[in-house]
This record gives sequence, structure tokens and C-alpha cells, in this order.
Amino acid sequence: MFSSILVAVDASEAAQAALRQACDVATLAKAKVTLVNVIDVSKLLAVAGYETPYPVDAIEIMRKDGAQMLSEASATCATYGLTPATVTGEGDAVEEILATATSVHADLIVLGTHGRKGLSRLFIGSVAEGVLRRADVPVLVVRH
Repeated sequence: MFSSILVAVDASEAAQAALRQACDVATLAKAKVTLVNVIDVSKLLAVAGYETPYPVDAIEIMRKDGAQMLSEASATCATYGLTPATVTGEGDAVEEILATATSVHADLIVLGTHGRKGLSRLFIGSVAEGVLRRADVPVLVVRH
């Protein structure tokens, strides 16, 4: 069974479903849980939009949003009797998730997927697919 589970957290419904699955597995396995939220600076312009003309402000908004997501995910874990560790990464989401998995000695990575197909997948990319292709440990991908 698993002893250390890494869960990628974002604002999507798929990530919420993945978090609940991870909590179920962690409860059964009596595993520790680490939550990671990655601030993907490559998406800075999409996040900044018209809200702020300054990239530094946009990064701060992303950090604040990420902290809120981790807080809410921690509260969800608490309903399962779990006390997770939290990590915030900055950079490419796939790279940061894999690096965090290595640093916390995760033996399972859990993340949600949006299930994009066709051109949207080609242009947007898939964090789940990148993690699946490169992870050295099992990966549980949950689709909402």
C-alpha cells in the first residue's frame, strides 16, 4: 500500500474529485498526504488579463489564490481525519509536481484531469499527461 501521497491542487472540479479520492486512499492506507499547488508563471498573462498591468501584481494574485486553494484542500483533508503538508511551487506545473513528489518521497501522485481533446489539448497541453509520462511512481488520474 502507499505511505506518502502527493495531491496536485487547483481550482478545477477535477482536482476536487482527485483530492477526495486521495483522501480515501490515504485513510485506508494510513498514508501521509502532501498537497501541492503550482503557480505556472507561463500563464501569467491569462491570469493578469485586465485585472493588473503589472506582472508582479499578477504573481501575487496567483500566490494568494494558491494559498486559498491549499487552505480549502487542507480543510477537506481534515474532514477525513488527515493533516496534510502543503507546498507551493512556481514554474512549469509538470516539473514542479514531479520535483515535489521526489522531495517528499511520494509513492503515489494523484491529480485531476480536464479531459481535453483535439486542438485544445494540443495547444493547452496536459499536465496530467506530462506527469503520467514522466513519473517514477504510480499516478492516479481522476476525471470529474
